Amino acid sequence: MRIIITSSLLLLLSACGGGQARNAATPVPAAEMKNPVERNQKSIDNGKRLYDKYCANCHGAAGDAKGEAVAEAVKTYGVQPSDLTDNVWTLGSTDGDIYVAIRDGVGDKSVMRGLNGKPGVGDLQMWDIVNYVRSLAKPH
Repeated sequence: MRIIITSSLLLLLSACGGGQARNAATPVPAAEMKNPVERNQKSIDNGKRLYDKYCANCHGAAGDAKGEAVAEAVKTYGVQPSDLTDNVWTLGSTDGDIYVAIRDGVGDKSVMRGLNGKPGVGDLQMWDIVNYVRSLAKPH
C-alpha cells in the first residue's frame, strides 16, 4: 500500500512540474540571471570603489580601456581589455553576463582573473561592480 501511495504521489508531482523545473544543482544561465542589487547611487559608489581596486588597471580609470596602465596590461598580456563604455559586449550584454565575467574571469586566468573567492568581495559586491560598469555607458 505504501509503495502505491508513494508511486502515485511521485507520478502526480512529475505531471504537475511539466519536466521544466530547475533544481539547485542546475545553474541558471548567465543571460537569465537577475541582478538582486538595486542600481542606486550607493551601489554605484561601492561598485566604483571595487572597480578602482580590482579593474581599473586593465580597463582604465574611466572604463574606456585607455591610459598608461592599460598600455602596460596590453604589453604584459598581449590582449586589449574591453572598453566598458561602448555598446559592444562580445561576452554577452545582460547584467548576468557581466556578473559571470567578473565572478569567473575571462579567458586564460592570467588575463582576467575572476573575483570569486577574493576576500571581502562577495556576490552582492560583484553586483555593485555590474551596476557601476552599467553607469559608464556612453549615451548612444
